[in-house]
Amino acid sequence: MTLKEYLKLHDLRPEDFADIAGVSKGGVYKWMNGERYPRLPSMIKIAKATDGAVLPNDFQAEQIQSS
Repeated sequence: MTLKEYLKLHDLRPEDFADIAGVSKGGVYKWMNGERYPRLPSMIKIAKATDGAVLPNDFQAEQIQSS
């Protein structure tokens, strides 16, 4: 599941998710739009904050699909 899908499914704003996960708000927007991909420490925080619904492999799959 992509981060964008997760936020929509759980009716979360990117700003709120950033606070929950302990990551930057700007980073969340860039990750959602495919402008950047989170580094491993941020990916771990995302996985924990989403209870495993969004995993590091999901970012890699998204990157492959957009190529």
